[in-house]
Amino acid sequence: MFAQAAAGLSWMLLLWIALHGSIDSISGPALAWIHLVAIGWFSVAALAVLLHVIPGFTDLRWRFEGVARASLGVLAVGVVAFALSLFAAQRFAGITAVAIAAALLCYVIAAWATLAQTRQLERTERAIARAISLVLVMLVAVAAMGVLLALDLSGSVVGAWIARLPAAHANLGFYGWLSLLVYGVSVRTVRPICGATSRFAWMHVLVGTSTLVGASMLAAGLAIGKASIIWPGAVLVGVGAVAYAADVGDIVRRATTRHRPPQAFVAVSVIWLLVAVAFGASVLAGRPFALAYGFLLLVGWVGQIMNAHMLHLGTRVIATVYRGDDDETRPSELLDVRLSWTSFVLFQGAVAFTACGLAFDLPWSVACGAIIGAGAWIVMTLNLVLARGHARNSHGSLANAERACELHDEPNPSNESEPSGDAETIEKGQNSRKHPQDEDRIAEA
Repeated sequence: MFAQAAAGLSWMLLLWIALHGSIDSISGPALAWIHLVAIGWFSVAALAVLLHVIPGFTDLRWRFEGVARASLGVLAVGVVAFALSLFAAQRFAGITAVAIAAALLCYVIAAWATLAQTRQLERTERAIARAISLVLVMLVAVAAMGVLLALDLSGSVVGAWIARLPAAHANLGFYGWLSLLVYGVSVRTVRPICGATSRFAWMHVLVGTSTLVGASMLAAGLAIGKASIIWPGAVLVGVGAVAYAADVGDIVRRATTRHRPPQAFVAVSVIWLLVAVAFGASVLAGRPFALAYGFLLLVGWVGQIMNAHMLHLGTRVIATVYRGDDDETRPSELLDVRLSWTSFVLFQGAVAFTACGLAFDLPWSVACGAIIGAGAWIVMTLNLVLARGHARNSHGSLANAERACELHDEPNPSNESEPSGDAETIEKGQNSRKHPQDEDRIAEA
């Protein structure tokens, strides 16, 4: 719920930024927007999902689960405080960033303690545990660089070396944390969305390895200003993105699930990913597209694939909450398909308008994108609220029907002493109580 609220608030903040004409630079409000999206919307949601993904993918029980859950609450409060400090009082940015980093570290330590129990696991589960552990290492590195940058904003850290750190921090967050996590988790989650699996197992190894090595090289090269490291890292990141897009495109092409809106979100997310990678290459070549590049990676790529999961897996969670873990209700039975497609169209319009505005310094285009994005968020939220209502109402109707059946099947105490009679007598009595219309219905059936 917090992540969904942060998503809605981010569109309102983007509109404020556009109306005040500060879209051509990384201002305080722009930094607040970036971190509200990257941490409040995406990271909080991702870490909450990992609470279920780790035991679901590895069959491991969480150790210190209470610590992990409590750290998410602290993280949510810290994100709000950090965004407010970036927006209005940057002298508090350092202390709020430290609070966020402490919450993340508590979560990661609990996760590492859980993932360390790999002796009893099969080979595949051990590989998954190692992959998640590496992704969390990236998260810690991103958080550490973020603390240094926040302390610089608040005046606690001074040095010329820190001027190159923002680009390294951003790209390691984009690829080493968010993208690498999506690549890994979607191996399992795209299957129920599309009803098809990947035909190229080796592609997963290529995507994961190239992105992990490439993101590390790209961030290191940007931090020390070495083009000889930056460009090879960028190439490896691009290879991973192209390979992932090709694999997912093949899965979507063979999709058998009839619920199409989530599949459309998946397909368009990888398109935005490829566009963002192209913008990133142009930024390295000296073109002024850094803001559009960051927006496309965050909202175009990660945001749209999160929307896909929200319309499918998120709706399944809603169904199981009200109908039990054994419920098999399809998301299409709870969602309004008209609202699903409306939100899809609006979200893509929002991404396109905002990216164009950021690329060519058009505040009116960014404002239009923010308004459309806010409308898309409202439509999707309404759709999820309606799905919750359908799940709850159906659950109540089902419970009432089951209760009625139980009452109908209870024996009548006044007849308990009656002789049972033989089979022929019982059959005659049952036939005598049948209504003629009932017999007609049975014959018709």
